[in-house]
Amino acid sequence: MEREEVKRRIAERFGAKVKIAERSPKRVYVYAENEIWVDLARFLFEELDARFDTGAAVDDREGVEVMFFMPFDREHYYVTIKTFAAKPHPTLDSITPVIPGANWIEREMFEMYEVNFRNHPDLRPVLRADTRPADFYPAKREVKDGLPLVRNRDDGDWRADEVAGRPPKGKNP
Repeated sequence: MEREEVKRRIAERFGAKVKIAERSPKRVYVYAENEIWVDLARFLFEELDARFDTGAAVDDREGVEVMFFMPFDREHYYVTIKTFAAKPHPTLDSITPVIPGANWIEREMFEMYEVNFRNHPDLRPVLRADTRPADFYPAKREVKDGLPLVRNRDDGDWRADEVAGRPPKGKNP
C-alpha cells in the first residue's frame, strides 16, 4: 500500500490521537498515545498488511520511548510507530497478543529498560545472567549515568583510525 494511502487511513482511523511525520521517503513516523498503541499496531498489521520487523527503546530522563518498525515490503518503506512510557515505572500494553513476533523484543525492552508490558504472556528476562539482580536494568539512563566512561571523549584521532579499520599507531595487527 502506498505511503500516502497508509497515512490517510491512519489519520482517518485515529485522528488527534496520532501525529504523523515523514523524515525521508523510506520512513513514516506515527507518534501514538498510549491508549491506542495496541490498536494502531493491530490496524497496521491486520488491516493494512504491514509486516512486523522489530522494535527499539530509547531511554530519556522522563521515560522510555518505545518504537516498533513495520515495513511495507513491496513499496520499500517502513512505518515506525512510537509511544512514550513515563518513569519511574514505564508501563505500556503489550502488542504480543496481536503480533506474536513482538514477544522477544518486548521481553528485551523489559529486561534492559524496565518497560513493563501489560498482558504480555511471558514477561521474563531473555539475556540476564542468573547472577544479575532482578532489579538491575543495564540500559537505563540512571544506571549508565552512575558508571565511569568506557573511553576518553578526546580520543578523536585514535577512534578515527579504529573506525577506518586501521590499528592504533605502534600496534602490530
